[in-house]
Amino acid sequence: MNGWSCLKRVGVLWLLVQGCAGTLFAATPEALPASPSEAVADIARRWVGSFDNHLQVRAHLDRSGPDVPELGRERRQFKAVMLAAPQLGETVIYFEEFRASAPDKAYRQRIVALSYDAARQQIRGRQLFFKGAQHGRDVLDPASVAKMPLSDFDVSRPGCDLWFRWEGKYQRYRGGMDPRACVSRDASAGALHVEYEMLLYGSELWYRDRTTFIADGRVRAELNGFNWIMLTRSGQPHIAEQQGVWHGTFRRYDAEGKLTAEFPSQITMRVIPRDGRLDYHQTNRYYPAGKPAEILESYGEVRDGRIYFGNARLDGWKMDVPDDPTLRSAVILLNYKDGSGLYAHEIVSVSSDGRFRARATQYLKDGKVVRRTLIDEEKVTSDWAADDARRSAK
Repeated sequence: MNGWSCLKRVGVLWLLVQGCAGTLFAATPEALPASPSEAVADIARRWVGSFDNHLQVRAHLDRSGPDVPELGRERRQFKAVMLAAPQLGETVIYFEEFRASAPDKAYRQRIVALSYDAARQQIRGRQLFFKGAQHGRDVLDPASVAKMPLSDFDVSRPGCDLWFRWEGKYQRYRGGMDPRACVSRDASAGALHVEYEMLLYGSELWYRDRTTFIADGRVRAELNGFNWIMLTRSGQPHIAEQQGVWHGTFRRYDAEGKLTAEFPSQITMRVIPRDGRLDYHQTNRYYPAGKPAEILESYGEVRDGRIYFGNARLDGWKMDVPDDPTLRSAVILLNYKDGSGLYAHEIVSVSSDGRFRARATQYLKDGKVVRRTLIDEEKVTSDWAADDARRSAK
């Protein structure tokens, strides 16, 4: 079995067992990209872009609890771009992170060169550190960074490289340093163990880090413990976070408010990173009593703060309700393609825990209501990929 075939067939949890040419893995089958180069490209697509943690900060504020160190309440931004810098590597990412307390300084500033490591059968993220101060650095123009030679970087800490593995159950890559391998030095405290871990979903980038003083075991971290910072891709409306499988009931009414139909439904919303964009795919399944199930597929793209989509019947778009501080409401506008002049307006309301959703749709022609639909739904899973796989296996 070659290295990449091994990587495709085994799981990715760090276990104290050895397999696949000396790499630590669990024996859980995983669906991985067809080649190392495709995996590298997929990681880069998920990593590159602008992200911020406003949803996580808002959730902590809405909690109305004490301001404890285990919860992060400071806004931060993360920006990553691809560089054409062959002197640094074939697939090179330059990223900067900014904190609200010092928005004009890069809290983190780093180069990561992605490649496939045949010996470990994993994707390696070689970290190149800028010389000088580690934090609070001046912002650098990516074009100038792309011209810097390798000698301008600190490459003395190979133990701080990131190693990526695929977690098919969650449709994400997990990257992190080897345990206790990254050692740094502090002028006053001496040697430090640095830990950094990240999750790449495409629409979200999560990370956590901490530093342990080797001499006495004390932990120095942005947050006490080892807590995750969740960064959402900027420009993606909150409604896109409703991706998953929803079970519900459709109730249709005529213009006078008389109930004309009631039937169960399943809606599957998907946001799929692909070729530097976020594709959208929604499947509506209706189950009217005594009739065949009806399936309607819609496809589109997430861009400019909206979800644009269309199907055989109509074209439309979705967006968050502007200035809604709760981020729990959205609007949908639909235009039918049949030349009838029919169009629809929909308001979407989501519970604070994201579990329940209520929708009200008005269908109009020439400004007059033709019919209305009320939909009450509950999310049964956010893992739409697993649900799709289950259906395909039948």
